[in-house]
Amino acid sequence: MREEVGGLNNRSPTSADARVGVRIKELRRAAGYTQKEIATQIGVTGAQFHRYETGATRVAASRLMAIAEALGTRPDALMGVAMPMAHASVPLEGAATDDLVELVEAYGAISDPRRRLALINFARAVARGPGSDDAIAAE
Repeated sequence: MREEVGGLNNRSPTSADARVGVRIKELRRAAGYTQKEIATQIGVTGAQFHRYETGATRVAASRLMAIAEALGTRPDALMGVAMPMAHASVPLEGAATDDLVELVEAYGAISDPRRRLALINFARAVARGPGSDDAIAAE
C-alpha cells in the first residue's frame, strides 16, 4: 500500500501536474512541434509524452529540463512561474541587453498598475507568437 500524505497518494498526479502539462502543450504548439517530435528529442514514447501533457503522469525534474531544452525555454516557463532575471539561464549581449534596459526603464516609468499589467499581457501575447488569441486581442 502506498503511503499517503494529507489524505492524498503522494505519487498520484495533482492539479499542479495538470497545469504543467497544459503549459508544455501550449509552448509545444506555439513552437510548431508535434508531440512525437518532442517525445523523440527527450527519449520517451509519444504515448508517454501525451500523458505528460494531459497531466496523467508527473514529469520528473530531469525530464522537465529536457522538455524545456527541446522547446527552447527555461524549466520555470513550463511551470508557469516567473524566474527573476538575475537567475535567467540565457545570457543577453549587445543590442538585446540595451533593449531590455530600455524596456525595464519604460515599465518603471508607468505608474498606473493597469497599464503595467497591460504591458505585461502584451509582451506575453507577442512572445506566444502569431495565431494566439491573446496576440490578436493585443494588436
